[in-house]
Amino acid sequence: MSTPTARGFIPVLTNPHFRALWIAQLLAQTSQHAIHFVQMVLIEQLTGSTVHLGFTILAFTLPGVLFSPVAGVIVDRFPKKWVLVASNLTRVLLVGSYLLVLNTLHGAWEVLAIYVITFCTATLAQFFSPAEASTIPLLVGEDRLIEANSLFTLTMALSQVAGLLMLGPLAVSLLKVQGGFIMIALMYLGAAILVSTIPKDRPLIGVVGGVPGVSIAEGLSGWRRMWGEFKEGLQFVVSKRKLKAAMMHLVTITTLVMVMAMVAPGYAARVLGMAPENAVIVFAPAGVGMLLATGIVGRWGHVLRRAGFAYAGLVLVGLTFGAMGVLSLDYQRLLQPILQVYPHAAFSLTSATMALGLVLGLCMSSVNILAQTVLQQESPAYIRGRVFSVQFMLNNIVGIPPMLALGGIADAVGIPRVLEVVGLAAVLLAIASIFLGRVDFTIKKPGMRRALNPGNASPAQPAPTAPTGKTAGRPEQTVSEVK
Repeated sequence: MSTPTARGFIPVLTNPHFRALWIAQLLAQTSQHAIHFVQMVLIEQLTGSTVHLGFTILAFTLPGVLFSPVAGVIVDRFPKKWVLVASNLTRVLLVGSYLLVLNTLHGAWEVLAIYVITFCTATLAQFFSPAEASTIPLLVGEDRLIEANSLFTLTMALSQVAGLLMLGPLAVSLLKVQGGFIMIALMYLGAAILVSTIPKDRPLIGVVGGVPGVSIAEGLSGWRRMWGEFKEGLQFVVSKRKLKAAMMHLVTITTLVMVMAMVAPGYAARVLGMAPENAVIVFAPAGVGMLLATGIVGRWGHVLRRAGFAYAGLVLVGLTFGAMGVLSLDYQRLLQPILQVYPHAAFSLTSATMALGLVLGLCMSSVNILAQTVLQQESPAYIRGRVFSVQFMLNNIVGIPPMLALGGIADAVGIPRVLEVVGLAAVLLAIASIFLGRVDFTIKKPGMRRALNPGNASPAQPAPTAPTGKTAGRPEQTVSEVK
């Protein structure tokens, strides 16, 4: 199955409009993840507080909870090309406003303005993503939709590694914070120029929830339908043992990546005694480890016992977090940066930290790839989009409380202790996922029976059975299911 998909990349990439959208996605999403790192380094420089780093992460994750459903509805009311162009151009202005804030405001007002800009920038991303997803079938057609979405999914994963773990740290190290913002603004501008070259589409004004003939005045029923379909996706996940464990692994890894992003600048500055931007010593090896895992698991993953390897990988992630805490315990005893007291230990301490970062990235990416594969294989096409929407929602909902709690804990007891606690929690979650994958929590409801048996759906609910012909609502419905 992988061979046809690989062959299918060539036809879609030779499509100039699709290629422009794909490169725009790479630029925009890499910029989005890179700016997260730059924001956290900036807050660390201004406040030296892990609590404030937690608030920064909250500012760019909360819009995903608040605006994801709203954004999809609004995107259907306007030409998607202009949504893509406007969202990128507005982000250019917002990223540029960081420079204005840094040169005009000071103290608490400066920090508050950074939170507001961060929140607004992340909100715009909620409109870019569904507009981008809805544009794909308009450019490639349904016969190339699987290949196109496979390519976009791969790029989405690589952009997170490239932006958060590699480009962001390198940009701050080489260009400093303000130079990093300028580079990211130029990348957003490039994305805006690229999407401006794709054909303009017509908004489906008379379509609500992918069903032609429903008026906008009946939007309330569309909201109810959307919520009902989301609940069916959640019930489907709960009813499948393998899906429950895989979902737990994915949400855990996403949360751990955010934890690593939150503590790494403080780890470099307060624990080791380096500049905050030198968090690259943790992030860059972790990024290399993630890329290695992509190649290794892609080459030999088919011979692995996937569930067992994923459990073991999550345990190893926990042990590595704990090892980073143990490595820096002298900070707890000395109450000052380690390298200020032991400057001769710079090479050994830095080398050990980079080695642990490499193992961390390798294991986290391996677990993530295996769990993502289980989600794709165990979810039929008619409900796969809803399954992934459950994952995205849980990523944000589950990730926010640890961000807020761990920030205060880190300031109170120290980052090394937090790393040990996080490591223990990862090991316990690996054990809990084994139990979760063996227990049946099937929910017996009519909606659940329809989800499990799409052929039994009533004629009034045609969406799960996938239909017929190229109606006006079909491309939108297809993308929502695949994405």
